[in-house]
Amino acid sequence: MAEDMEKRVGQYVAIRDTIRDMETRHEQELEKPKALLQKLGGIIHKFMDDNNLKNLRTETGTCYVSTRWTAPVQDADAFMKFVIDSKNFDLLERRASPTAVKAYVEEHNHLPTVVSLNALASVGVRRPDSKAKS
Repeated sequence: MAEDMEKRVGQYVAIRDTIRDMETRHEQELEKPKALLQKLGGIIHKFMDDNNLKNLRTETGTCYVSTRWTAPVQDADAFMKFVIDSKNFDLLERRASPTAVKAYVEEHNHLPTVVSLNALASVGVRRPDSKAKS
């Protein structure tokens, strides 16, 4: 029995729109509580800094300071030259570029040594444009 694809695609678009609208409302509802949480976190952090505390235990909870470091590169070529010239290869993280590996496979018909390439496929559905409705 063949599915009615006109109906299924319409249902897909309608449900996707409902989810998007719910997510938008949810994001808007979260704005004020998130801002308040950020403000409270700042107050607690300042208190901990002012008192040279690494953690703070209270009856209502324990606070601690966690630091996450990032190292954005402003000039990739200059950074690579520095790494190579100074032999500081530990400044790099090793991972393969999926785009480059795919291009390599397309050109050479095989994968580079000890690299795998995975593709995750999903169905995308676009709403009809206004021209198609006319």
